[in-house]
Amino acid sequence: MRQPFWVVYLAAAVLLLIAFWVVALATESYAFAMSCYAWSLVGLSAAFLQSHASQPVFRATGSLLWLGGLLGITATIGGNWQAAVMAGATGDLAWLMMVAVVAVVVVYLVGRWWGEFYAAVSFIVVPVLSIFGLSIPMVASLEIIFALISAMVVGIFLVSTESLLLRWQKGQLGDVTSKLLLSYCWRLAVTSSAIVLTIGLLLVPPATLLQAPLSQQLFRLPVLPFARFNYSAVEFPDLFTMPGGPISLPDIELFRVRGTTYPRWRVRTYVHYVGSGWRVSNEVEDPQLPNLKVRDDTVEMVWQPTSKPALPPIEAVVSSGLSRPVFLSPGEAVKLRLSALARGIVLRTKSGCLLPISPMRVSAYSVTAIPIPETLPPKGSASLTPEERRVFSYFPPYLYRVRELALQVVRGIDKPYDKAKALETFLRTQYRYSDSPPYAVGRNIDVVTFFLFDAKEGACDWFASALALMCRAVGIPARVVTGFYSDEVDEDGTLVIRANDAHAWVEAFIDGHGWVTLDATPSDEGRGFALWEFLQRWLARRYRASFASPNIIWWFVAILWLLGITPTMWQLGRRTWERYKPRPKWQVIAHCYLTAVQIGRKAGLNLQLNATPWENAEICAQTPRFPVLGKKVFRELVDLTVAVLYAGEEPDRMTVRRAKRLLKTFHQQVRLYKHWFAAPKVKQLSLKTLKQLWERL
Repeated sequence: MRQPFWVVYLAAAVLLLIAFWVVALATESYAFAMSCYAWSLVGLSAAFLQSHASQPVFRATGSLLWLGGLLGITATIGGNWQAAVMAGATGDLAWLMMVAVVAVVVVYLVGRWWGEFYAAVSFIVVPVLSIFGLSIPMVASLEIIFALISAMVVGIFLVSTESLLLRWQKGQLGDVTSKLLLSYCWRLAVTSSAIVLTIGLLLVPPATLLQAPLSQQLFRLPVLPFARFNYSAVEFPDLFTMPGGPISLPDIELFRVRGTTYPRWRVRTYVHYVGSGWRVSNEVEDPQLPNLKVRDDTVEMVWQPTSKPALPPIEAVVSSGLSRPVFLSPGEAVKLRLSALARGIVLRTKSGCLLPISPMRVSAYSVTAIPIPETLPPKGSASLTPEERRVFSYFPPYLYRVRELALQVVRGIDKPYDKAKALETFLRTQYRYSDSPPYAVGRNIDVVTFFLFDAKEGACDWFASALALMCRAVGIPARVVTGFYSDEVDEDGTLVIRANDAHAWVEAFIDGHGWVTLDATPSDEGRGFALWEFLQRWLARRYRASFASPNIIWWFVAILWLLGITPTMWQLGRRTWERYKPRPKWQVIAHCYLTAVQIGRKAGLNLQLNATPWENAEICAQTPRFPVLGKKVFRELVDLTVAVLYAGEEPDRMTVRRAKRLLKTFHQQVRLYKHWFAAPKVKQLSLKTLKQLWERL
C-alpha cells in the first residue's frame, strides 16, 4: 500500500530542483545552489527510508542519512565558504540565500513518521514560494516565468497527491487504484494551474506585466548612488540605483596622480541590470588573489593580464588624504605596490578592478595597469567564455521599446564596433546631459525606458545604462564601469581627481578585438532633436505592432490547457468511438437487447443480466401494470436476439433497423410505466449509514 509514496518524494525533488535553479540564476553561485540541492536530496532519501521502508536495515540507514545530513549542513553553512559568500551578499541576495538554506533544513523536518504524527512533504512549497518572491525582482526573464509555471504545476501535484494518498492508504477512497489516483492528481495540477494563470493574465495582461516588471518592488530599493562621499571615505557599492533628482557631489579633492595624466580611472564594473540600477556579478568577476612579492618596506602584488595587451601599460602613483580610499586603476590592473604597513590583501576582479578584502589605511600606492582602448584594437584571438557571453549579453525581455530603438539606430550597419559607435553617437547627440534629472521614483516604469522616451535628459549613470542595454539589444556584450574622469592637471603635471569627477561609462566586447571603452555622456549641451522626432513617430507605429511579444506567456498557458484537456478528450473520444463505431449486425441486435434489459432494471422490472432472453421475456410479461405494448416489443426483440445468437440467422439491414425501433418503443413504454406505476426508490438512511457518510466527509 505504501509503494505509490515514492511519487511524492520524486515531485518534491523536482520542485526543489526548479527552486534551486532559480537561486543559481539569481545569485550566480551555482556551487551554492547545487550544494543546497544535494543536501536536500539526502534529506528526502532519509525521510523516505524512515517512513516507507519495510526492513529495519533500511530504516536505520535512513536515520543515519538524516543525522549525517543535518551535521553536514551545519558544517557546510556554519564557518565554511558558503558562510563567507552569504556574508558578502547584499540586500535581497542575502535573504534569498538564507531562504535557500531554510528550504534545505525544512526538508529534514518533513516526510517522516513520528508515532501518529506525519509532517507533510508538501510543506516545502512555502520556502519555494519565498525563493520565487525574492528571485523575480532580481532576475526577470522568460526562464524565471517558465520555472514559476513549472513550480506551480509540480507544487499543486505534490499537495494533492500527498493528501489523497494518505486518505487512500487508510481506505477512505474505496476501490481506487494508485494509477488512477496519480492520473487524477496530475490532471488536477495542470488544469488548476491553467485556470489560475488564465484568470491572472486576464486581470493583468502580459504586456502590462512585462513592460514594467515589479517596478514598485524595484523602486523600493534604497537610494544608492554609484559613488558616495562622506568626507572620510568614498564608496562604490555592489548595488547602485538611479532614482533621479539632483546630484550632490562636493568639489573636494580626493586623489592626486603622478606619472600620467590619463583621465579615466576605473573602480567597479557592473553586469546585472535590475530595473532601477545595476549590481556586480559574483560569478563572472571571480576575484583573483595576487602573487605577493615583499621588498623591504613595500609589498608588491602582481596579476597576469587576462588577454594580450592592446596598449602599453600605464604606471602611476596615487595619493589620497582619505581614511579609507578606494583603489583606482587606469585599466586592467597588473601590479600594485603599497607600504607593508597597510596590512591587507587586495584582490583583482576579472574585469581588472582592484578590490580590497577589508578596509585599509593607505595614503599612497603605485599601480600599473593596461588601459582599455577607446578605439578598435587590432584583431586577435580575444573571446568570451559561453558563461561570460550569456551574462554580458543578457537583455531584459520587457524592454521592447529600448530594443526597437536600438535596432532602428543600427539599421544598415553590419560590424559590431560600428554599431556600438553609432549607438554612442546617437545618445551623445540626441539627449541632453543634466546634473539634476527628473525623478524616476514613483513612476512605475523602468529607468532606462523613462530616460529614453520621457525624460530625454539625465546624468552619466543614465547614459551609461542606456548605452549598455542598447549594445546588448543588438547582440554586443557590454558592462557598466564606474570610477572617475578628470582632465584637471596642476602646473607640476599632477592629475587632480575630485569628488564631482565621479563618472560612469561603458565597455563593450568586440569579438576578436577585446574590450573597448564607450562613453555616451555628452560633453556639451547643444543637441538636435530632428532624428529623435523621426524615431518617435516610427516607434509609435512599430511599438503597437511589437507589443504582442510579451504574449509568449499565453503559449505556456496554452500548453498547460493542452496537457490538462488532452487526456479527457482522449477518453471521451474513445467512449464515443466504442459507442458509435461500426459493428457486426448481430452485435447491434445483441446490444439493443442488453440495453433494453438495463433500462428495464432501472425502472423496477425484475430483469436479470444472467438470465436467458426467454426467461427475461417471461418476467417482463408477468410484470403487473407494465404496458402491453412494452411487453410485446420486448418479446419481439427477444425473438430477434435468440434467432441471431442461437439459430445462426444472418441479420440484414432491415432487421437491424427493426431492432433499434423496438428498443426505442420499449424505452418509451418503460418511461410511461416508471412515471405512472413504478414506486419511487427512497433509500432509507439509518444512523449507521449517516455515521459512515459523516466519517467519509
